[in-house]
Amino acid sequence: MSALKLEAVAVSVSYGGPPALRDASLGMPDRSVTVLIGPSGCGKSTFLRTLNRMHDLVPGARVSGRILLDGSDTRRLAAEELRTRVGMVFQRPNPFPMSLYANVAFGPSLCGVRGRDLDRLVERSLKRAALWEEVRRRLDTDARALSGGQQQRLCIARALAMDPEVLLMDEPCSALDPAATQAVEELILAMRERMAIVIVTHSMAQARRVADHVAFFAAGRLVECGPASQILDQPRTAATADFLAHA
Repeated sequence: MSALKLEAVAVSVSYGGPPALRDASLGMPDRSVTVLIGPSGCGKSTFLRTLNRMHDLVPGARVSGRILLDGSDTRRLAAEELRTRVGMVFQRPNPFPMSLYANVAFGPSLCGVRGRDLDRLVERSLKRAALWEEVRRRLDTDARALSGGQQQRLCIARALAMDPEVLLMDEPCSALDPAATQAVEELILAMRERMAIVIVTHSMAQARRVADHVAFFAAGRLVECGPASQILDQPRTAATADFLAHA
């Protein structure tokens, strides 16, 4: 198994009331896909957002425990640096109201990339997101004119333009049709050759297609985790088995 890229140690999250997540510890290997599963409201998306400190942006949110990136506590990093190294793609495509080119170039241009270097970076990112051939002749058009599946791949390209070491994906295919879902899943499998990927999904079929490792959450707790084949086919707990039987 690859070395751990991310590790959560005794992480709990609350929003002013009872904890939404309690004492979760999970290692996420590099160059692999870790899939988080469980019923709605179980804490899996809450956990995902701790990994690049998205809860810093939520008034009243309290997070305890540690998140380690390459063994170092992420609290020692500026939030901007952390979210560059640990990118995120959300459930619904959220292209900026600007051109395709400007969407992908947005982050790098803020970091000082200019001219032909920026052009090459945009092209490389769109190619990595398997979108270049579809949009290369219309980079100056409004990104919101793309189909839903293309918009999601554009958002992935926008994240990849920052060359992240980890990519977090919160239900990335829930708003997509089967063809677009297949395209994104193929992209996930290609991207794992060079980074750690952590995905929340409600689709057990998708988990079987892309997961190397699976973590099952229920009632705000991490119930069990392990290799995908073991968790999905031979779960150790009755709670996991019951969930999979009815998912």
